[in-house]
Formats: sequence, C-alpha cells, structure tokens
Amino acid sequence: MQVLLAIPAALGFGGATAGATAAGAAGTAAAAGSGISLAGILQGTATVLGIVSAIGAGNAEAAQNEMAASDAESEQSIETLQGINRRTSIKRQMADALGAQDVAYAGSGVDLSFGTAKAARTDAYREADLGLSTATGTEMTRVSRLAERASSYRAAAKSARRLGFLNAFSGGVDNLLSFSERG
Repeated sequence: MQVLLAIPAALGFGGATAGATAAGAAGTAAAAGSGISLAGILQGTATVLGIVSAIGAGNAEAAQNEMAASDAESEQSIETLQGINRRTSIKRQMADALGAQDVAYAGSGVDLSFGTAKAARTDAYREADLGLSTATGTEMTRVSRLAERASSYRAAAKSARRLGFLNAFSGGVDNLLSFSERG
C-alpha cells in the first residue's frame, strides 16, 4: 500500500493524487474489513456473466428453433403451389390423351359416343381422377407434416428458453452458495 502511495508522488503528481490514492486505499481497506475482497468481486462478476450467458444461450437456441419453424411454415405455401402445379399437369395430360384418342377414333370413322371409344374415354377420366386424388393426398400429407414440424420447433424454442432460465437460476444459486460458504 505504501508503494502505491509513493508512485504518484515520485512521478510528480503531487499531494492531490496521493490523497486520492490514500482515500482509495482506505476505502479498499474498509471494504476488506467488511468482508468484500477481490476474489468475492470476481466471483460475483463471474456469477452475473454466467447467468447472462445461460439466458443468452437459451434465447439463441430458441431463436434458431423459431427460424426453423418459420421456414417450415413457408414451405407449406410452396408445397401448396407445387400441388396445384401437379394437378394442372395431370389435367393437361388427360386433355392431351383424350384429344389424341378422339382424333384417332374419329379418323378411323368410329362413333365416339359408344363402344371402345367411350370406354377409352372413361378409362382416361378414371386415371386422371386417381392421379388428382393422389396428388391432393400427397399435398395434404406434406403440408400437415410441415405444420407438425413447425409446431415441434416452436415447442423446442419454448423449452430452450425455459432451460436457459433454469440453467441461469441454478448457476446463480450454486455460485451464491459457494460464496456464502467461503465466509
């Protein structure tokens, strides 16, 4: 302590700095007498930083899960558009197939209103109907799976936030107990 008081005087800072240093030293001595030490201050700082870090880690993981949930929700609309494209393609293929059949049967002079021509037209409609039903079912399944995924990510985000606060609380309590045990 005497060395610290002598340094400002040796550097020519005069009595005011020496007085302030002496007052600071007296305050430090009083703090040491009251049980506050550098180790205690460092431990308290580490406790606060640990609490902030645990909460920050929980919030960061929660934010990442929230973004994944938003992505899954965005993919739902993309899947709906893809489903519309699939159904439109099936309808277009059916129209092309019916047109080709009509041209072939009409070119051969067959009446299109009964017989083989009518059966072929009915089969084309059945195939298209099956394709449309399958495409719709596939779209609905994919959209529901994306909705479930988004819900799961949101639950994970909520859990990550809770876990961050729980880790912060338990770390803070643990450090306070260790601080009180030191005396």
